[in-house]
Amino acid sequence: MTRPANPSADARASGRDAAPDTVPRRPRRGLRRLLDRLTADATTLHAEELQERIAAAGARPIAQCTDREKVCIAGTLRTVTIRPRAGVPSLEADLWDGTGDVAVVWLGRRDIPGITAGRHIRVRGRITTLDGHRAMFNPIYELLPSPSD
Repeated sequence: MTRPANPSADARASGRDAAPDTVPRRPRRGLRRLLDRLTADATTLHAEELQERIAAAGARPIAQCTDREKVCIAGTLRTVTIRPRAGVPSLEADLWDGTGDVAVVWLGRRDIPGITAGRHIRVRGRITTLDGHRAMFNPIYELLPSPSD
């Protein structure tokens, strides 16, 4: 008994579908994600982690918020500074969630315990645009645990 020289051709001749000799394989999604994470910069990785935390906290991404809308947003405080506004002290923090940032301002305050740079918080209030930058004044806030807690 002799074997055919080309099994694929023999299978096609007999009416059966033959498997192609070479099938291009795609990398698995898990492998692709691992490779993407290994080659991504730290800011991109931090933004992805924040997006997961925001979804878990029940907040909306800042990029999806519109002007004069009551929203619940969450993220990391990048900076916290004291800036007087119209002669009144105010505590201003830059809240970043990976999609955008908002200046969170507490009027008449010089210090709020727990509001420090690097802290994760969730705020509720009305978002507005002031001098081309998004801001939220005197929001209700909640301190969130850090990833290491």
